[in-house]
Amino acid sequence: MKLKVRIFAMLLIAIMSFMLSGCDLFTRNTADYLNQTVITISYNDGEKKGTVLNVSRREYINAYNNYGNLSSSGLTESALKDSAIKALVNRKILLEEAKGKENVVQRVNERKTEVLYQTYKALISNANDYEEQIKKDWKINTPSSMEGESSSGTVYKPYEKTAELVFENNQYRIKKIETQNSEVHDRTFHTTTQVKQAFLNETKNNETDAVAREKYVRYLAGLRATQAALGTNYSDERLIDDEVERIYNNLLDNEYITQYENLYLDNDGYSTISVEQVLNKYKAMISISNFKYKNNTSTYATDMLENFKDVDYYIDDDYFYVAHILIKFNDDEQAIYDGLDDKSNNGEGALISGQTYNQTKQSLYSNLKATVTDIETGEVVSEHTVPAQDVLTEVRNAVESATTNDQKDEAFRKLMYKYNEDGGIMNADYPYIIGLNDSKMVESFTNASRELNEAGVYGGVSGLVESQYGLHIIYYMGKCENAFQFDSNGQVSIQAYKYDEDDNVIGSDIIKLYETKLNNLNNKTLFDLVYEELYSDNLSQYENVNIETLNNHYNIKVEKFGI
Repeated sequence: MKLKVRIFAMLLIAIMSFMLSGCDLFTRNTADYLNQTVITISYNDGEKKGTVLNVSRREYINAYNNYGNLSSSGLTESALKDSAIKALVNRKILLEEAKGKENVVQRVNERKTEVLYQTYKALISNANDYEEQIKKDWKINTPSSMEGESSSGTVYKPYEKTAELVFENNQYRIKKIETQNSEVHDRTFHTTTQVKQAFLNETKNNETDAVAREKYVRYLAGLRATQAALGTNYSDERLIDDEVERIYNNLLDNEYITQYENLYLDNDGYSTISVEQVLNKYKAMISISNFKYKNNTSTYATDMLENFKDVDYYIDDDYFYVAHILIKFNDDEQAIYDGLDDKSNNGEGALISGQTYNQTKQSLYSNLKATVTDIETGEVVSEHTVPAQDVLTEVRNAVESATTNDQKDEAFRKLMYKYNEDGGIMNADYPYIIGLNDSKMVESFTNASRELNEAGVYGGVSGLVESQYGLHIIYYMGKCENAFQFDSNGQVSIQAYKYDEDDNVIGSDIIKLYETKLNNLNNKTLFDLVYEELYSDNLSQYENVNIETLNNHYNIKVEKFGI
């Protein structure tokens, strides 16, 4: 369970209090008001008899905020409150149970250095949220990408698989992968004091980076704003201490629940989810998708380009995959390019002639150079750039020397992470999708991609494709194809096991899901996608059953006060 903790949670609490209480918080002692107990959870039977868990108004409003506002949730205010209370109470009960299990406590203690590290990362991430605005305010030029993100410093991050397929004792089983203890970090923390000091060294005390120091100033200003809303008057040091402890405690509670769930969903190292369940889930997914789109081609066309992750079955072969390397204009070049059309009336002559228009544009393209990123560290090699034509030659040589599609993918991926400046394609679950008749990409990109599709050669590489963003080198990855097809009767055959004449297992259609990647430039597969959904479903079912069992066993009563 990976949750990103944001510093504005407490500020939102104060804001939401206006709506929920219907009165002016500043007419009372706000801190006392938010610390009032509004829910009690009492245990009336069993070994925990007499235990009472209290929920403050602060905790309740924070839970309410997690459900979003009324307009986005689609719920009435009453329903939203009920959902927030249920989630909060269930979490309190699970935490109480988890912290009472010796084996869970042991696992969490083994993970505390990791929780401390994630606390540090959350603090840095929160501070980094201010970076874009600081650079705008200080007029520091920053590159933008085709999708509005910068890929500078991006490294390839393989999907972290949580389960693998194994064949044992004449059957396929799903084995859980333990990855959490294999993480290696650049530093280790043993106390929250060490975390705070490392954060301060990266921000407040950073003598070489003025932007980093300003991040701290604005982060602290946000904490002061929260404090003003809460009616407290803490020192700056106390505010930072409290922020570190708040984030750490939230992450630690998440860890307790995660380890509790992991322990009690464990099946001697194997998943409780079977091969049959995965295949049945996938069959249901593609059946729903096929039914949804076969008589509604307009929705299908829209979803293929805008909501591709939600399409589980392709009703035609009109779409294909591409990736690319974008070599971008810098800010000055982009400004010149953007101003050309205004000056030339789209090349028809106005402030400049059509000849000057074309010469200026071609000069911009011919002088484009790619920045170089170290693919191992993500560090931009600032002193080194490579002409676009040389990048194209390097890509073509690397891909053409490969003998298999997998080798082509690996060759292109390495160069994509070395040169690409489009963050939208980096570490993406899916490549870009182009249709034979529709596309969301710019016209030049679309036309060049369709030429590659027409040629039909997997791993085909375009030339240097010009657009308003710079130059593209496009890589073709084949048609969008289904792992299984429906027959003329609307049936699809998916078998969990295939046997020989002696009833020995000789195969399973699970292998196709296990080997079919969502994006050939990444390692996440159809199996991973389906397993994730099943695990989430099973976990939700487990939580509901477990909560009900705990409620009955301990005869838990919940009382609400003034909410």
